[in-house]
Amino acid sequence: MREFRCTRNALYLHDCIGRDDLRERQGRYIWAVNEEAALQEMARRYPDETEAGFTVEKWEGFNVKVVEIKRDENGDIID
Repeated sequence: MREFRCTRNALYLHDCIGRDDLRERQGRYIWAVNEEAALQEMARRYPDETEAGFTVEKWEGFNVKVVEIKRDENGDIID
């Protein structure tokens, strides 16, 4: 299985930045065996939008480390 970034075309049919630039769209990240299976999952989740279609891109996730930064009363970072 691999991860795919899928977007809903129906939300971007009007004159907006997401119509022509997939980076500007809100994506859904789906684990599937291939692109067709990812499309089928999108169709299952959004059956009323199948006519407008969906986009599917192979996606490479990345590791993110979240850290808390603490500051003292003067605003200086506490180690």
